[in-house]
Amino acid sequence: MKIFLLIVLAIATVWDGFTTVYGTIQVLGSGPFQIMASLLFSALILAFVLNTRRIIKWRSDFVGVIARFFWVIALGYDFYTSWIGNKNLVVPGTANTGTIILIGLTLLVVASPILLSTMGRRSETQREEETLSPGVEVTRI
Repeated sequence: MKIFLLIVLAIATVWDGFTTVYGTIQVLGSGPFQIMASLLFSALILAFVLNTRRIIKWRSDFVGVIARFFWVIALGYDFYTSWIGNKNLVVPGTANTGTIILIGLTLLVVASPILLSTMGRRSETQREEETLSPGVEVTRI
């Protein structure tokens, strides 16, 4: 079941990346420079969102605070551009019910790379236990 969930989250993450590109093109325009900038910005946004787990775990020093600040900016930008993409491509001409569906869809799509970043990796405690020699018992407090 975990593999199925990972596959679905990966597909939703690809859709998130596509809607981020599409939404950025809608904001910047469709010239060649704007399309290149849209691809670059979307890759940067996707990199931030896919590294959510790593960014959240950083220490609270200056770099960690700056990284979290830009992560929040990236998340807001991802939500906005995914909203534009989902609104234009999936739920065009939204009414009241359509708006509720659009909100739910956009939240799920934006959350998928975050969930993928946490589910795709084994926990650090599992890795530590695997590196210990056999017969060593781990005591957790």
